[in-house]
Amino acid sequence: MLTVVLLLTGAGCLVALFNWRWGILAAILVSLLQDPLRKLIPGAPAYLVMVAMPIWLATVLSAAYSRELRIQRFLNQFPRLGFWLQVFAAYLLIPAAISATYGRNSWLITLLGAFVYGMMFLMMVAGWQYAARGFSPKRVLVFYAVVCSLMLIGGPLDSWGYGEQYAAIGTKALGHVWVTHRVGSAVYMLAGLFRSPDVMGWHASLTFMVAVIMALCFKGPARWFWILVAVWGLPNIWLCGRRKMLSMVPIFVGCYVLLVFRFKKIQKILSATGTALLIGGIGWYVIASLFRSDAVERFYLTTIEQAADSVQTHGYDAAVGTIGQAGFWGYGLGMSQQGVHNIPNVETPRLWQESGPSKIVAEVGVPGNVLYLIMGAVMFITAYHVVRLGQGRDSFYLTAGIFSILVANVASSVVSAQIFGDPLVAFLLAFLTGLLLSDARPGLAPPAGTETAP
Repeated sequence: MLTVVLLLTGAGCLVALFNWRWGILAAILVSLLQDPLRKLIPGAPAYLVMVAMPIWLATVLSAAYSRELRIQRFLNQFPRLGFWLQVFAAYLLIPAAISATYGRNSWLITLLGAFVYGMMFLMMVAGWQYAARGFSPKRVLVFYAVVCSLMLIGGPLDSWGYGEQYAAIGTKALGHVWVTHRVGSAVYMLAGLFRSPDVMGWHASLTFMVAVIMALCFKGPARWFWILVAVWGLPNIWLCGRRKMLSMVPIFVGCYVLLVFRFKKIQKILSATGTALLIGGIGWYVIASLFRSDAVERFYLTTIEQAADSVQTHGYDAAVGTIGQAGFWGYGLGMSQQGVHNIPNVETPRLWQESGPSKIVAEVGVPGNVLYLIMGAVMFITAYHVVRLGQGRDSFYLTAGIFSILVANVASSVVSAQIFGDPLVAFLLAFLTGLLLSDARPGLAPPAGTETAP
């Protein structure tokens, strides 16, 4: 099985070197397949979580070699965003110096942090450059949603006990059991074919969100297909038992409907709202019929009850506590990255941070956190302007949908940002950001007023 994994990685690298746009699809495919394949290998080695990394690297190198990774052109098109991106990048030299001199072999962590930030920026530029003749931005989302929806069969199979018979299902092969007793009864969190409930829940949520977008982008039988895919995602979100993943659904739907309400005619608003209600109604019927549990339901209801406390505790209080622990300048670049503990013979601080704000403060300090917030605000405004300027195009439903996906993920990260340490999650979100911004790329977008009914 290890040979199969290595062959998939090698094949993905060859595909990426031949055509970097196909390399994006290859990297997504191998990143999704790595979890069940890893669980089939004795010992389930942790390093296989990074098995798709060479494909992502080959994709970036191929794009650079073909001279299509046009960084300067990207920065020039969005001068305000480009300015703050460069300011933040320059500031990272300070936390890089701190982590590189922290202790024994800590420079390895500095390299990891620089690699993650650099790759996310390059993937955003790649997303901005992706659209070309024969390569529609929809292609990536459709490919991801189809492959991921097939893998989500692991959720129901896990709930029906097949994880005891097949190593690829559940987390038995990893030696972990996710369970909480917060509501007085055991709530088991399922992982299906993925390595953890968080990972399955995030992919189920993204599959749902992409399917909703596609349901509004297509007509006829294709629309009904995507409605069914969206419905399919909801039970898997329910089964993962992770409140932060479920919370992304209403945030996404609310943001998407608001954008349609803001920029579209009444018939399009009714269509979007009706589609959302139909998906939600059918999805709840499936959950209630096959997977409903009083304990799980009570657990999810605490999301609303504890929302304000969670934001206060994990957002503000955790960030303030981190400043008191790590100091004004933080621990340094890379220190809060996921998987640092797997680097052998490296001295690191004792980190407990889970939320996005606390992890950022721990890594880049107070000045870096301020710059990060400014950069994020400029990114939000820039993305919103791209959506607004594209309101008369067919691409509106796609860009508005990606915008809503990003908003849902940012909102979730305030409470917990651990999932964003997954390379696929981090790189895919950066790539989607670039896809959204590409709608404003000169010479790419058709003139306003060419919209046809979705």
